[in-house]
Amino acid sequence: MGTGSHTEQIQQIRLQAGKLNQWLPALLAFALPLSTSVVSVTAALILVLWLIEGRWRNKWAVITSNPVALAVLGFLTLLCLGLLWSDNLIVGIQVLQDYWKIAMLPVLLTAINYRYQGLYITAFVAGISTAMLLTFLVWFDLLHYADVTPTHLTPKTFHVIYNPLLAFAAYLIFHAAIWGKLIQQYPVSRIVRVALFCLAGVMCLNMFLTEGRTGQLVFLVLLGLLLLQIFAQKRMLAILGICFLLPVIFLIGYRYSPIFQQRINMARQEIQGFRENPDTSVGMRLLFVQNSLQLISRHPWTGVGTGDFQASYAEVNQKRSPASIATDNPHNQYVLVAAMLGIPGFLLLLLIFAVMFIQAWKFGDDRQRICCAFPVFFLVIMLAESYLKVYETGFLFSLFSAVLFVCEPASSHAETLHSETQGGCLTDG
Repeated sequence: MGTGSHTEQIQQIRLQAGKLNQWLPALLAFALPLSTSVVSVTAALILVLWLIEGRWRNKWAVITSNPVALAVLGFLTLLCLGLLWSDNLIVGIQVLQDYWKIAMLPVLLTAINYRYQGLYITAFVAGISTAMLLTFLVWFDLLHYADVTPTHLTPKTFHVIYNPLLAFAAYLIFHAAIWGKLIQQYPVSRIVRVALFCLAGVMCLNMFLTEGRTGQLVFLVLLGLLLLQIFAQKRMLAILGICFLLPVIFLIGYRYSPIFQQRINMARQEIQGFRENPDTSVGMRLLFVQNSLQLISRHPWTGVGTGDFQASYAEVNQKRSPASIATDNPHNQYVLVAAMLGIPGFLLLLLIFAVMFIQAWKFGDDRQRICCAFPVFFLVIMLAESYLKVYETGFLFSLFSAVLFVCEPASSHAETLHSETQGGCLTDG
């Protein structure tokens, strides 16, 4: 009796751990734009509960049946193998630590509940809306804290994170307002749709009040994609809309937002003066890419190794541009991966997003549009920064890859067995 009772208690603890873990990703999504500390604690708690829950055979089956998870694991495996030809093992391990956020994908995939997709997306939108409210309070000079002023609404370099997150949230809001569904089985009422259009409009305004040029670029790209999706059966009309609407939005932002105008003018000047003065925000990024391409040309098939980019770049920099600083990040995800892992690494990185497009095409439902927008979003922003290793966007990648590309339970029976098969399509125990 005692042994049986003890076993039942353990099973109950594991069951409760799994149930709690279905809700915690919503807190993670909400905290992404607001607090790295809350994100860290929540992610650690999700991992601990995931370990307590057990169900290893079922979890492994779910992970290995998910093409996106397999593609990410393949990329991470090559990143680990890159240590074999790295001279600096310690730095290589530190690089692997930078990618632990995307390594959370298998954990999140087997922790989330398919039925709560709408909850996770809503939590993220609520989080970015809260962050947006704070920027407006600063803009109206009603909120004061360090490193933030009415002309610099986000703390330190947070605009590098904030604007891309805002762009993706704006797309989600527009999608829900236009099609009347947040995602699949989550319809919204007519009144809510009106409110969502208003929120999306406020997000558009806020986008050009803040400083993140990468976010502003991907915002325009996602708007263009949205037009293509709206007029899917009338492509010529969509193209005409893109050719007219996007330049109009850009010109309005340039005309009426001093911050946006200043940032665009600054970028243009820095590009024009790159040869004479590369030590500018844009100039340094161009120089980083140029020097990194030298590394890629020297080691096209293996790269320099997971841990040797910084040392190898410093060597090239000393020869080509000794007056400029060296870096451990060329601010371009594609260039960084190609330099570390060569052409195979670059192709594996692209494979992740190719698989996402293929999976989106297979869905054939309302989720298809968002599942196409998500890889487009990352493919664009990774041109300007190594966003898979950046804290917030790394978690955004792993969380939304799990939420959007989780398999729908194959039957109602599978749904009732969700405590055993959490995020996958399995129907057997």
